[in-house]
Amino acid sequence: MTLPYQKIKDLIFGANPMIFSKRLIQGSQIQPASLDLTLSDRVYRTSSSFLPKRDETIWEILKARTLYDFELKPGTILERNSSYIIPLNEYVDLAPGMYAYSNPKSSIGRVGMFVRLLCDRTPRFDYIPPGYKGQLYLEIIPLDFVVKIHPGLAANQVRFRTAEHGRIRESDLRLSHAKRGLIFNQAGSALSQEDIIIGANGIMLTIDLGSRGIIGYRAKHDTTQAIDLSRVDTYEPYDFWEPITKPRAGELILVPNNFYLLATRERVSFPPEFAGEIASYDPSSGEMRSHYAGFFDPGFGYAESGAGAGTTAVLEVRAHNVPFRLTHGQIICKMEYERMLETPDVVYSAALGSTYTGAGPKLSKHFKQTWQ
Repeated sequence: MTLPYQKIKDLIFGANPMIFSKRLIQGSQIQPASLDLTLSDRVYRTSSSFLPKRDETIWEILKARTLYDFELKPGTILERNSSYIIPLNEYVDLAPGMYAYSNPKSSIGRVGMFVRLLCDRTPRFDYIPPGYKGQLYLEIIPLDFVVKIHPGLAANQVRFRTAEHGRIRESDLRLSHAKRGLIFNQAGSALSQEDIIIGANGIMLTIDLGSRGIIGYRAKHDTTQAIDLSRVDTYEPYDFWEPITKPRAGELILVPNNFYLLATRERVSFPPEFAGEIASYDPSSGEMRSHYAGFFDPGFGYAESGAGAGTTAVLEVRAHNVPFRLTHGQIICKMEYERMLETPDVVYSAALGSTYTGAGPKLSKHFKQTWQ
């Protein structure tokens, strides 16, 4: 099951800590069901992306694959389509029954950055195996915009779990929806049991191409500015994005190498005993990827309105090799719910600094919200 806020805090400050850092861990890094990890002060520009073999450390690979390295200073620029490895300030010494998964922060995914966690002797991205002891690294590949980063930037987050997994059966999901409300329509009414499509470990969500005037955004390829990821409510959206208006035919053609921000038709809710994560829908459904970033914390879409209307989920979408047609109401992804080990002492809410609640697609916090 997933560890809540208070358990993560114990792993850092308790009598038997498992999470450490080269600098003081800030209270703001501890989320209701995850921990923000932060960049240290060295960047390694590598010749390619990579994964270690079971007998390789990341440092051994860096010695062979690094083109050049440099100090990470405030305002350091990362170029598009280049691979960078940055050691993280945090490192761990996990118990045998403890493991973790990583995910980019929502604000990072929404500017088209490909961010993945790496561990020594672990041939998987975004995974810290049970009992792992050692350094953590982050691979960053800006795909759409030139960005500016700085030491201490939180670009990804980790969710710690016990050996007992917290995924939920269909019958339990349906019962929870009947009692607390998990999925709502745009009007804020809970969907009927007949209207909910439940797959393995989660609830299928559909794409919204018709509920509002602007149904999404497409990243521009000719921007002349770099996005400083330390800044909030700074950049004019039209310098970086093109709004996508509601298509008359209810369909949108995704063009390869383009990056889109779209939204689900459904509004989702996470009662305090649940956390979640979007899994891209089965690849057999189309040549695209529908989600790149962001865990869903307990209280998301719930605490702001009691057991009310929920919040739309924003999707970071890319077509792969060929143009792909999306239609309004088409299944686009799966929301996987997982059970918390305990109800968190802190849940996702406006008091915690919530940025992405509400309806429709939202740009990252770096942009002025003039199109919302």
